Amino acid sequence: MTETKTKSPVLTKKKKAVISVIAVIIAIVLAAVIFVVAVLRPTAPDDEKAVAVGGLIVSDSVDYQQEESGLSSNPVIKIMQVVWKFCSQSDAKVHEAQTPPENIEKVTDIPYIDDGNIYHMLDVYYPEGTTDKLPVIIDIHGGGWMYGNKELNEYYCLSLADRGYVVFNINYRLVPDVTVNEQLQDVAQALKWISENMQSYPCDTENILLTGDSAGGQLAIYSAALLQSAELREIFDVVDTDMTPTALLLTSPVAYMNDGSAFSLYTKILWGRDYKDKPTYEYMNLDQIIDFSQLPPTYLITSSGDTLAHSQTLKTAELLKSKGVECELADYGEVNGKKLVHVFSVLEPFDEAGTTAIDSAIEFYEKVMDEKATAK
Repeated sequence: MTETKTKSPVLTKKKKAVISVIAVIIAIVLAAVIFVVAVLRPTAPDDEKAVAVGGLIVSDSVDYQQEESGLSSNPVIKIMQVVWKFCSQSDAKVHEAQTPPENIEKVTDIPYIDDGNIYHMLDVYYPEGTTDKLPVIIDIHGGGWMYGNKELNEYYCLSLADRGYVVFNINYRLVPDVTVNEQLQDVAQALKWISENMQSYPCDTENILLTGDSAGGQLAIYSAALLQSAELREIFDVVDTDMTPTALLLTSPVAYMNDGSAFSLYTKILWGRDYKDKPTYEYMNLDQIIDFSQLPPTYLITSSGDTLAHSQTLKTAELLKSKGVECELADYGEVNGKKLVHVFSVLEPFDEAGTTAIDSAIEFYEKVMDEKATAK
């Protein structure tokens, strides 16, 4: 009887190469997971390493995580949390290089909802020694709805106060702790508090400029519409507020969040995992809500280097003009051979380009106030 010898399998060079590639991929994935977990480790509000990125600040006494949003484990959200955390480092360096005015009275960390949540606070700034009533500016910071707090826009707001205004600088909760709709609810609560407490500060309560940059621009223009429309307030479930803005200042507003663009792959999910099933689904773009109200005169700022929102700003200006809204667009080109970046006037309010842009916006506000006074 002849015995059949079984040969041991021999790996070919091709098989070895495939295994090596798979091993490298697994190693890269594991390294990426470890990196993300390390970067996105949550911290307490008073931790020196705490960064205002949604989902990364937690507290035993305050429930920041709102699982109802269904976004906490979304891979796009995780990627953007990493992006925004590193963006915070860049913004910090920009702030360190600036010298804000010192003659400003600051009243900080005022709760507009008394629930202990750090995101439910605001600051008030106005020139020291003020005896006259000053026009009001209310600012809503940007940060892709996921990043930032009032401190991010502090220097910008101080530059506005230094021009002779009472400035309210507000916080709101961040995605994925909440959705964009809940951010609008926060802003409405802040506006209600301001409306009911302006008399405690040197405010000309008849003149209010509502302003916001990037995501804050979207929150600002939506809030202006919600202030005027009971029907919209019911859809978005926001509180009624006795406030009528005199004008809007929108710096690179992202007011179209579900327009089919590549950017909307990110923005539309910020309304929640089940955003398609919500009453707000049909109202995620500015052109879907604009007919509910008559918006006040609006000034818009963008730049040729605004890669995030240049086209959105132009689109917003075109829509406002088509609806009969008094509107001016400042679309800045290069300065000293350099393109101006997204929300340049908010990031660097004290340099030449930022100062020029802010001065022009304030001139528009003053013109609108003069027109209002003349019309009485």
